[in-house]
Amino acid sequence: MSYDLYVEKPQGDVATQLRLLVTRDAPLPDYLSLVHAQFDKTKQQLTRGSFNQYITDEIKRLQLLGLHPPTVSNIAALPPGSWFLQFTFTLAKPWISKDDDPFYVAESVNPVRKDKVFKVPLMSAPSWKGLLRWTAMHTRLALQKDTLSPEKFAQERFVQTLLFGDEKGEEPGQTKDFAAYLDALKPEARQEYERLLRAYYELEPDDPLPHHSGRLMFYPTFFDRIDVEVINPHSRKTRAGTHPIYLECVPQGAHGTFSLLYVPFDLIGADEAEIRRQALEDLQLVAEGLQAMFLTYGFSAKRTSGYGVAEETVTNGLLTGRFPGRQAPTSTQPWPTWTFRSFTELVGISARIAQQLQGGTR
Repeated sequence: MSYDLYVEKPQGDVATQLRLLVTRDAPLPDYLSLVHAQFDKTKQQLTRGSFNQYITDEIKRLQLLGLHPPTVSNIAALPPGSWFLQFTFTLAKPWISKDDDPFYVAESVNPVRKDKVFKVPLMSAPSWKGLLRWTAMHTRLALQKDTLSPEKFAQERFVQTLLFGDEKGEEPGQTKDFAAYLDALKPEARQEYERLLRAYYELEPDDPLPHHSGRLMFYPTFFDRIDVEVINPHSRKTRAGTHPIYLECVPQGAHGTFSLLYVPFDLIGADEAEIRRQALEDLQLVAEGLQAMFLTYGFSAKRTSGYGVAEETVTNGLLTGRFPGRQAPTSTQPWPTWTFRSFTELVGISARIAQQLQGGTR
């Protein structure tokens, strides 16, 4: 691809400069000075690219607007069984993604995804949903398909469908993509899975399976830094670098806030004991899935190469929920909130809440 528009020494804020930094010669030195950390020999310290200060300022603007981090001001206004989970994590390895901006510095630069308005590196809500769903499917279905009976497999698949919504590729008379993959994992469980769905939504045997939302509602995550990773392919003949490829990334040590709201709207009017049971079981499933996604499987492009994993410890970890069976709050005593400092603590808290309210774990 070649560009017809060239801007030499663009003016404006850093985000505008970065967007317009396309020259006939070599824009990469100017580009790297904006986004890449440089070592200052005079000061003997690492200086981050000026785009990082722009990100810091924009995150403060997001905070003033009440957009970061998201909050749930009155969980009592939500249906019984609802809970809200939030924590700030630290990247143990760089996070990589792909922006959809077709006009960028050079063909050799892969731009990290940024918010359309604030130009801050962004992990979108649908991306979180897709990766957590894959992790839950992989750990609880794919890895256990040989030990689960068809009935247990179908029940677990049904629970995940209620959490995340209908499966991609679920079409009348056929399946493809994600739904077809799950069918192939345990073909004998397909009939029982359909029966559970039809019974839950009161459908006739010849009705198509429903398209529905899940109980989990995700929020985007804004990251506080940007940098560059470099891949330099080597010639097999000369064993020398040929053409460096620059991958924008959120570097190791950067922070982001993960937020998740659970609302069992499909259980409105159900028995309190059943609402409590399902809400607590879903909490344990999500806690275990988050631990596996953040620490083992990753949430980034090139995650199979180790990118996009987080450290075990977190900050500002909180869980608050309107669990049936707990005493209703008063003006001086709100709904209970649990704090945690690691993914292991989160999994432990979810199990302890179940023990307190259910008299045991599932």
